Amino acid sequence: MMIERVGLNDLEQLIKIEKKVFREDAFSRETIKKLILQNTLFLKIEDDNLSNKIIGFVIAIKDDEDRVNIINFVIQKKFQKQGYGSLLLKKALERINRIKGVKRIILNVKTSNVSAIDLYKKFNFRIVGKIEQYYRQKESAYLMELKI
Repeated sequence: MMIERVGLNDLEQLIKIEKKVFREDAFSRETIKKLILQNTLFLKIEDDNLSNKIIGFVIAIKDDEDRVNIINFVIQKKFQKQGYGSLLLKKALERINRIKGVKRIILNVKTSNVSAIDLYKKFNFRIVGKIEQYYRQKESAYLMELKI
């Protein structure tokens, strides 16, 4: 199991995973490519024993002076509930903690995504708000925050 930065050579695999998991809410090819090129915190978790090595990924951007926003976090369905999400989130939080001046981390999660909410709570994120009809399919999101 390895966790490392995403590169342009990962683009096709990332797009497939993104579309499979998020369907209508998936980021476009252009957006994912731009996020890779902008040197955002963009990490992947992969297993060299698999033909399509990437199991999941996380994208985080510093969108304010003291804040990082986790704009995407995904573990492929067949690998969920096996600890991969915890490993990836732990590594991402370690990297974010090294960014000077950051005092909090935020993210949005579908209100129906109980397993993701539970994962974030395990890492001490707390629900601080609800955004109605946040996603394209009109589903609501919780705004979650972690103060560091």
